[in-house]
Amino acid sequence: MDKKADFLKWIIGLFFLSCSVGAYPQFFEQNPKVLDTAALVVTYSHLWKEDTLNPDFPGQEDILLMLGKTTSQFMSKNFHQRRVVGRRMEREGKLDEYLNSPFSERVYSRFTYVIYKNYPPGKITYINRIIPSTFEYTEAMDIFKWALGNEFADILGYKVQKATTRYGGRDWIAWFSSEIPYNDGPYKFCGLPGLILKLNDAEEHYVFEAVAIERPDETVLLEISKRDRVVTTRIKYLQAEENFRSDIISRGKDAGMSNKTQQIMARNMLKRNNPIELE
Repeated sequence: MDKKADFLKWIIGLFFLSCSVGAYPQFFEQNPKVLDTAALVVTYSHLWKEDTLNPDFPGQEDILLMLGKTTSQFMSKNFHQRRVVGRRMEREGKLDEYLNSPFSERVYSRFTYVIYKNYPPGKITYINRIIPSTFEYTEAMDIFKWALGNEFADILGYKVQKATTRYGGRDWIAWFSSEIPYNDGPYKFCGLPGLILKLNDAEEHYVFEAVAIERPDETVLLEISKRDRVVTTRIKYLQAEENFRSDIISRGKDAGMSNKTQQIMARNMLKRNNPIELE
């Protein structure tokens, strides 16, 4: 197979892997490590403006914060649901039928990261995939230096208080409720005397707002894969992400793609010019 065909195969695989979460059996690991059981599940509506050149067209996706006794897990709702259903189908011997059936519900997610807090104790663990590997790094939970404000509001019937911090090159505004005794919140954010119900950066390029808080009727396990990962640092991970985006363009050129195709690829990559962590 020539370089151009190899590249086309690679880019098509990339598209499906990044858009259709859990489209392949490896997403349905049957024996992950169980860390905790969720006592509370918070659903956040996540709006983001990944393309600063088109700010009027934000993305939207629901993200789950699953709060256990000692650990929490933050991940895409679609990612989580697809994985749960896929595992059940695999146990029942119906996974191939489920994946190949035109009647199976297709679940898509822009986000494949999973974030654990207080695992290991006192740490934030971030796991995500940069093809072809899965990466992991940790940060201290006390990295956030919060300033409490004197402004109050109501979200979902809870009284919330304003707090601010800086992280990843952005200034962040959080609204937390001391009525919900979890010092946790969306994405990596934590350390306030109550659950964060709304979080946004100062430009509102990234917004997380709680739309539901539930005590699950069924057991919801907080799990982590036992598969091998590349253990790295946050700075090295961010550099690997940037290198991967840049590499897509160079791969296209090396494969002899037409100028028009290169332009389309470059345009698509340029749309992702506003990551949640700028530095």
